[in-house]
Amino acid sequence: MTHNSICMPTRRLAAVALVLTLAASLGAATPARASWSLLWADEFNGTTLDATAWTPDTGTGCPSLCGWGNAELEYYRSQNVTVSGGNLVITSRAESFSGSNYTSGKITTRGKKTFLYGRIEMRAKLPVGGGMWPAFWMMPQDNVYGGWASSGEIDIMEASNAMTSIAGTLHFGGTSPNNTSSGGSYSMGGGSFAAAYHTYAVEWEPDVMRWYVDDVLFSTKTSAQWYSNAVPANARAPFDQPFYIILNAAVGGYYTGCTSSSCVTATFPQQFLIDYVRVYQDIPNNLPAVAITSPLPGSTLPAGDIVFEATASDSDGTITTVEFWNGTTLLGADTTAPYSFTWAAVPAGCATITAKAIDNLGGVANSTVDLTIGAGCGQIGFSGDAFLLPGRIQAENYDGGGEGIAFHDLDATNNGGLYRPSEGVDIEACTDTGGGFNTGWTNPGEWMEYTVRAQGTGSYTLKARVSSLSGGGKFRVTFGGVDKTGEITVPTTGGWQTWTTVTTTVMLDAGTQVLRFAPTASGFNFNWLEITPNWASAAPGVPALEAVLDPCRPNPFNPSTTISYELPAATTVSLAVYDVSGKVVRTLVAAESVDAGRHEVTWNGRDDAGRAAPAGVYFCRLDAGGATRTQRMTLLK
Repeated sequence: MTHNSICMPTRRLAAVALVLTLAASLGAATPARASWSLLWADEFNGTTLDATAWTPDTGTGCPSLCGWGNAELEYYRSQNVTVSGGNLVITSRAESFSGSNYTSGKITTRGKKTFLYGRIEMRAKLPVGGGMWPAFWMMPQDNVYGGWASSGEIDIMEASNAMTSIAGTLHFGGTSPNNTSSGGSYSMGGGSFAAAYHTYAVEWEPDVMRWYVDDVLFSTKTSAQWYSNAVPANARAPFDQPFYIILNAAVGGYYTGCTSSSCVTATFPQQFLIDYVRVYQDIPNNLPAVAITSPLPGSTLPAGDIVFEATASDSDGTITTVEFWNGTTLLGADTTAPYSFTWAAVPAGCATITAKAIDNLGGVANSTVDLTIGAGCGQIGFSGDAFLLPGRIQAENYDGGGEGIAFHDLDATNNGGLYRPSEGVDIEACTDTGGGFNTGWTNPGEWMEYTVRAQGTGSYTLKARVSSLSGGGKFRVTFGGVDKTGEITVPTTGGWQTWTTVTTTVMLDAGTQVLRFAPTASGFNFNWLEITPNWASAAPGVPALEAVLDPCRPNPFNPSTTISYELPAATTVSLAVYDVSGKVVRTLVAAESVDAGRHEVTWNGRDDAGRAAPAGVYFCRLDAGGATRTQRMTLLK
């Protein structure tokens, strides 16, 4: 967006012709900066514009720069800028005012908030229609290298008309008309950015700038690609001086291809809705610490009101707030110690509660407890849903529900002491390929159950990964209470961590059922079951095979875990890690074509910027072939 008191009305925004479409490179690079801490933000949660940060611009740019140098058609009025409903609202109207046929709004932080380097970010929903031109951009506070564009311009986001693509552009070089530009654009493949809120950001460092939409990197420019004619020996100029922020919604102008009212086709009024503007800088910041002190992990509580209590501290700052979440639902927050929240009238069931501490620089830490409330959930799949077959089921990921419901163990102690220490199933660390855990201390009469969903009726191959120091053992596998395998023998392997695979064939009906793994003779360890179909495609009327996302292993983990998934056919795959608020933490597979079969990806516990993710609950989501699968995982510190 180029509205500058020095630029010439005849300039035709050469940036449009120079924009480089980089959609094909999405996900190919990640930000280099190791940490961003919140420096300043306006969340627009009040009812009036913050006059300490923003100043409305008014008029048409006349007499010195009519049409703001871009043949724009609007008259900017402060009345068109409001704050309501948690948004900054810039409204564009078709109305005659002081010689213009349209009015709109524009605000700047000029002289009030200026920034040199950092991540400058906005979450917004764009207006739409022929002639609309919303923008989020920056200009130098002082033109230390001369008039536009010798002192530079940073366009973080601008779009026009149907809003099917957005652009990020730098303007630099000499004073107009000896200026030039370089930028990139991003498209959703025909979708409109006006249909929903999106996050737009630039990461500005001394020698590089990176542009993002929804944390997807779409353009990168380095100091080798920009310059100022005023100081040719300064490689960082002109982007080495403080800039201020501008938000506006123009009507018409060269960027839209519409410079007269006759070609404006947008339906008015139009609104540019800005949820927030945030500025981060690379300020050293130790992450806070948080711990839920009550109730304790694994507690069983009566239905009704539940009081959560947490401690939180920050070694180099202060705690701004502690939020309390049930899974991905925010229950409430407390801003003063001691931190607590009362969850009222809680019905019987199961809950995963996370306390999320946020410090004064935006650092986050999590603490999580799993709770049973009243009679609990009864038997429930380990991940909250059935394991899809074909697939691999890790032994330790038996259903939730407790003793006598999801498992039966002859003693109440987890003899291995790992993974699910409060339950009686004996779990220890496993050194088989892939690591993770295995069950052991096996006795006849014990059992574990797993809720599964077979995607087709027919013959399946069942493989079990087992080991035995000496003497071997035996087990059966039932489905829906029916013995489908008979007694399977575990051979002697010569070591508790010396593994082999035993195989049999089972006939299964399509649908959800409970698989029970039941030892009939002691003396062996159990790592996993893998169940795959012996038919190439489903019979008529049987649902087609779908992608399968296995629970990660190990889980909980520190610092890394392996995520595996299976594809019945080659397809486009996206795989990402989300935090409890639904924000993408790490993109592991970004819309890539992946062959059929089993695939594994390791998450090292770091986000897309290379920062160590805080301890807490995360969710891994697989999108493949029209199917979406999610698994929960816990990162320990």
